[in-house]
Order: sequence, then C-alpha cells, then structure tokens
Amino acid sequence: MDEKSLWAIYVKARRIPFSSFNFWMTLIVFILVVLQYCMLEISLDEKLKIVREFSTMALGVVVSVLGFILAGFTIFATISQPDMLVAMSKHRHDKSQLSFLKNNFFIFMRVFIYYLVYTVFCLLVILFAIKGGLVHKIVQLSPISWKITEWLVGVAYVTLYTGMFFLLMQLKSFIYNVYHTVMTAIRWKAIQ
Repeated sequence: MDEKSLWAIYVKARRIPFSSFNFWMTLIVFILVVLQYCMLEISLDEKLKIVREFSTMALGVVVSVLGFILAGFTIFATISQPDMLVAMSKHRHDKSQLSFLKNNFFIFMRVFIYYLVYTVFCLLVILFAIKGGLVHKIVQLSPISWKITEWLVGVAYVTLYTGMFFLLMQLKSFIYNVYHTVMTAIRWKAIQ
C-alpha cells in the first residue's frame, strides 16, 4: 500500500474523473452565487452576518452528514466479501489505471476528504470572522482595509454556498457508488 496519509489518497483519487453533470452544475451554481453576491444591496456588515450564520449552520449539517456517510461506509466495508475485494484488486480500471478496489474505495475517500475540508473551512470562518479577532486586526492595518474585508467576505460567501452545493453533488455520487458496489457484491455472490 503506497498511501500513508489522506493527502496521498487524495492525490491518487484525482486520477478518477468527475461526473460531468456534477462539474457543470457546480460551475453554474458558482456563477449564480457570484452574481448573487455582487447584486446584494445590503451593507458589508449584513453580508458578514450572513456568512457567519451560514457557516455555523453548514458546520452542523456537514458534520451530521459526514457521520452518516462514515457509518454507511463502515457497514459497507465490513459486509463486503474479502474474496471479491481481492479479485477487484487484481484488475485495473481503464480510466484511472488504479485497481478496481482502489478506484471504488478512493471515490468514497475523496467524498470524505471534501467533507473534511469544507468542515475545516466553516470552522475557520467561525473562528476568525469575528469582529476584533485576529483577521480583523490584521486587515485593519491596511490602508485599503474595507476593500480587503469586502473581498474576504465575498470569497467566504461564494465558497460556503458553492461548497455546500458541491458537497450535495458529491453526496449524490456517493449514494450511487454505494448502490453500484452493493450490486457488484450481489452479482459476485451469484457468480460464486
């Protein structure tokens, strides 16, 4: 096994192509969220309040979903037949050039990694987007602090909303991959 960390797994998992539907839908939502932010006719303080509230709500939702998908993956991994997994490890997936075993498991792991990264981002927003906090004090040192603040709030807004949609698309794919893997296991059992 070459992978010694989540980062190593993520690097290898990048070989697996994304669903084009997920990519295009996320890109469309990204553009719409950027337009939405640019068209908001509210003060910067109100935008920051929205970012703070959404990041708090998103953290709760994402951690809950992460718990469910981790439990589901654990159940799947424990009921999988070892002989099927060994057979999957001996055959290469055409597109990713990984074994079918790693290809299937890396798809699951990639979803976990995205959820963890988003969770950390939400936590950082909650931790550092407070008035009088570290980021606020550093930004205030600049002569163009209001511009920097606007950009930071805008980036956080777009990242939070687009990221949540992206995670929903990943959850959709995760559910399909669980279905596909269960059907593979059933077919394997029937052949045996």
